[in-house]
Amino acid sequence: MPIRPPTADELQDLGSELFLELTDDESEFFREQIVESHEDYETVRSYQPNPRLGGTEPRMRSAGTRPDDADNPHQLWVSRCDVRGDDGGDLEGWDVAIKDNICVAGVEMTCGSHVIEGYVPDVDATVVSRLLEAGADVVGKTNMDDMALTRTGHSAFGTITNPHDEDHLAGGSSGGSAVAVVEDEVDMAIGSDQGGSVRIPAALCGIVGHKPTHGLVPYTGCVGLEHMIDHPGPMATDVETVARTLSVIAGSNERDLRRPEPVPVEQYEEHLTGETSDLSIGVLEEGFGKPAGDPAVEDAVLDSLDLLEERGATVDDVSVPLHADASALHSVCTNEGLVAALSGQGVGHGWKAWYNVSWIESFGKFRQAQGDDFPAALKLSLLTGAYMATEYHSRYYAAGMNLVVELAQQYDEVLAEYDVLAMPTVDVTAPECDPDRTEFERIEELEIPGNTSPFNRTGHPAVSVPAGDVDGLPVGCMFVGSRFDDATALDAGYALEQARNEQSN
Repeated sequence: MPIRPPTADELQDLGSELFLELTDDESEFFREQIVESHEDYETVRSYQPNPRLGGTEPRMRSAGTRPDDADNPHQLWVSRCDVRGDDGGDLEGWDVAIKDNICVAGVEMTCGSHVIEGYVPDVDATVVSRLLEAGADVVGKTNMDDMALTRTGHSAFGTITNPHDEDHLAGGSSGGSAVAVVEDEVDMAIGSDQGGSVRIPAALCGIVGHKPTHGLVPYTGCVGLEHMIDHPGPMATDVETVARTLSVIAGSNERDLRRPEPVPVEQYEEHLTGETSDLSIGVLEEGFGKPAGDPAVEDAVLDSLDLLEERGATVDDVSVPLHADASALHSVCTNEGLVAALSGQGVGHGWKAWYNVSWIESFGKFRQAQGDDFPAALKLSLLTGAYMATEYHSRYYAAGMNLVVELAQQYDEVLAEYDVLAMPTVDVTAPECDPDRTEFERIEELEIPGNTSPFNRTGHPAVSVPAGDVDGLPVGCMFVGSRFDDATALDAGYALEQARNEQSN
């Protein structure tokens, strides 16, 4: 399709949006110059994309189909599919589920939103390619919070309920992935984590969820909120399965120019010793005692840490003062980051990596046609971010990002003395499911307090592992390690898993 030249009136309108006051002569001059520049755009368009860069290899695929309610316990699936992995890989025979904001070629991707409904990717995300090459079979796309903005499990395709009690929520935004694991529908599921979206539903549903070090696992082909905080991560019933998955999906990405050098990768399952005699744990004081938290949840986490101390681990209280306000930093930075991402048609600009052209074009059309159907939480974040960027010239965003640097340094100082930090993943059990609550009431009433989002900002690896229950609902303990030391964080989780297993036997 040839490029249509802008009219002078259109340039006047665009100029106003950019705070430019164009005279009629200026508008006509710039219009003529823009028309001349179209030759450059046509040159770019003349090149055919290399499908290899899209990450899709020929293989057996079936398009996704929506399951009936009877075949969709807890509304965990958006679609079921069958994409066969290669023979002979490390994960051969595994059935895996993929969160529905991660591209699987030929299978609809909705991001849990009616706005995006109908988009079918023509590429596999890098994590999907690596799973298929390792022999895993993709059997479905899991339900998620609408556009991944909330943490409860409310999707345009049905509310995701907790498998331990359907009167409670699964948590989000990777709630469907967590429930698929608990319900034994898959061996492992992939979620994405922008503020806790892997770890929160893992904690509330009683499984293991790992947010890798930022940059360890490629995000190419995933849809997120902001490049600085987006992480894909594995979810499973046990630490070993999560570690085996991480060994497959971790590694440098040839399509990401930010990290042309190799990132450090290990066979993470080989480092799961469960040894506690040399394990040092810093229990983060600021990770406890939140006003909206449940003391019973905190007690369950402390009891689990006592198990490790009884087995020889060093367990001391430590302090990172800025952690107490880290959720505020995350909120301030995310609002304006989200505006930039959506203004860049769901991807943003300046990302030195491969761009999913079909997603950008489709999202731009969907957003323009149906943007008012976005969830209230997304609208609130966009309006807040746009207002603060325009009226206060992004000064708060810049100050928040500078504080993130300081926060990372504070964590690093403690992690120089301890192997891991420990704290509750979230401070409450799964909230009740009230189908009569409006999306505006959910914003006001269903905030899930927790400790997850700071580590999206700083990039440290964090794993949530089961730590008991309160009134029959699961509790999660989170271990945080030094950047690119995912092995130690996972091994601390494995040590707790082993200790709890021994205690129950």
